[in-house]
Parts: sequence; C-alpha cells; structure tokens
Amino acid sequence: MVNPESRGLRKVIVWLFGAVLIAILALQNQHPVSLHVFFWQLPHISLALVVLLSLLLGASIGAGGMLWDRYKSTNRSKHLAPTLGDESSSVLPPSSIEGMPDDSPTAPTDSTPQ
Repeated sequence: MVNPESRGLRKVIVWLFGAVLIAILALQNQHPVSLHVFFWQLPHISLALVVLLSLLLGASIGAGGMLWDRYKSTNRSKHLAPTLGDESSSVLPPSSIEGMPDDSPTAPTDSTPQ
C-alpha cells in the first residue's frame, strides 16, 4: 500500500512538472499573433497567452461538466436511497396476493398433437 505522505509528494511533483512545461511553452511562443473571434479582432496578442487561455477554458469546461455529472448522480442517489433499503415495499409473488388466481403451471403440458 502506498504511504499517504508519498502520494502527496507525488502530486506536488506532477504539479511542478506541469508548471515547468507551461513555463517552457510560454517562453518559446512569445511572438505576437492576431486573433479573430466571431466579430472581434485582437491584433497583437502573445501566442502563449492564446494557448494558455484556451487550456484554461477547456479545463474549466471539463471540470464544470464533471462537477455537474457528480451533482446529478449524487442527487439521483439521494433520491433513490430511501426506496432501496425499504423491505416493506418488496414485491410479492402473484400466488400470495389475496383474490388473485395462481397462474403458475403445476405440471408440464404436452403440446404435441396425437
């Protein structure tokens, strides 16, 4: 089993590695570009800024979708939880319901013509 302290250290190392990659990306892509978005035009913006903003926008949309899915599944499980543990609502077989005939066959029927 993994020690919880080493798991935390592993997360820190992964985050630092990601930060270094982003810094390298930003330093290597500093030339200006023009950005056209629908009716807007941004004439001189750094390519690194465009890439980083796109990354942040995509990550936030993905995280928002995951949070929405988690919220919906938690809400659904809270709604279903009282009915799952209730034994008084069990389904009875048709033969044990009063006034209902027993439709279950007692002996196999032979359907071959003679």
